[in-house]
Amino acid sequence: MRNSYSQEFKNASISLLLNIIQNIDPKDSKKYYKFLEKELDIHIDEFKTTKISTESDSMLENQIDIIREELEYKRHQIMKFLMIINRCIIIDGCNFESYRRFEKIRDGFLAKI
Repeated sequence: MRNSYSQEFKNASISLLLNIIQNIDPKDSKKYYKFLEKELDIHIDEFKTTKISTESDSMLENQIDIIREELEYKRHQIMKFLMIINRCIIIDGCNFESYRRFEKIRDGFLAKI
């Protein structure tokens, strides 16, 4: 993936992630910050200032569209993005509810490929 993304992409990515992992334990937060900085060039201050949006279908669809556009609708880029998000769930411990939310988002991406 690229080294530089638009702020809109970063905000949409963070919002999707926060919809999946709704309760990030402060003692584990450094793992997320380091990982997201490495993979998506999202810095700790950007992560902390982004608020979770509602989990409405239209909001999720809008975030997916922003991300897909930034990734230039390239299938391999979208799949890599989904792998990054999936790895965040693994960091979280992969609880059932987080994975259910990930599947909903994953299906939103795949429906448009």
